[in-house]
Amino acid sequence: MVDPQKIKEKTKSMECNNSSLNYEKLFPIGNHDIPAKGKDERNTKKLSDFLPCLIGKFSKYDKNALESLWNRRERIIKSFRKTFDQELQTKKYLMVGSGCPSIFDNGFTLMRNYGIPYIPASAFKGAFSHYVEQELEGDNLVWQKRKLLFGKGKDDENIRGNLVFLDVIPKCYSLGIDIINNHFQPYYSDEKNEKPPNDYYDPVPVQYLVIASGSIFRFTVLEKEKMEDNLRKEVSKELINFLGDFGLGAKTSYGYGLFKEV
Repeated sequence: MVDPQKIKEKTKSMECNNSSLNYEKLFPIGNHDIPAKGKDERNTKKLSDFLPCLIGKFSKYDKNALESLWNRRERIIKSFRKTFDQELQTKKYLMVGSGCPSIFDNGFTLMRNYGIPYIPASAFKGAFSHYVEQELEGDNLVWQKRKLLFGKGKDDENIRGNLVFLDVIPKCYSLGIDIINNHFQPYYSDEKNEKPPNDYYDPVPVQYLVIASGSIFRFTVLEKEKMEDNLRKEVSKELINFLGDFGLGAKTSYGYGLFKEV
């Protein structure tokens, strides 16, 4: 994180359209973490107070760069046979990268060069592979062909899977702020275990960035070698079931990360 005090004058007249750069390097966090004069305790102003300002910066992105990204995606798709290629809409919120290091309480995943929120292909593939392994029954065709689709590893011979997952990129999106209330912060932060978890503590709200409902993302899965039509149909069917009922990202048990057809 760049010291905002050192770059304040240099960036005052700067207009940066890359949200990733704004979020990770140039965002002016102010003096909230500097001890107040004559006091040992730190300023009580919280980072979450800056989130509305951050959303304003996120509304800026390089349209030419985004168009270039979509054109590149189209060229890649034409080089393979499509197993699944569909635009889906978020049912509620989407939260990806909450565990990433961040100056805020929760992280947020942004495409480094384009500055847009996205779901990495590795996360997409890993979550769907786990769904197939854990949720489908033995008589399901996708479950039976899981090693062919996703590849083998660990104790098996290392073989690459036939499916190629692409990064999930947005067609249109908006950002919002959600909140979670920690009612027992003194209890959780007490290393000596002297404070019981009682309801007389003041709740401590934690705000964090989310991708709002109604945002549209494009999901694309390609195949390196031609598959049977019935297997391709089953994979597409299970992808819809997985994205609609299990979802991607954090807090899926609360309805986050679920998608529906546009």
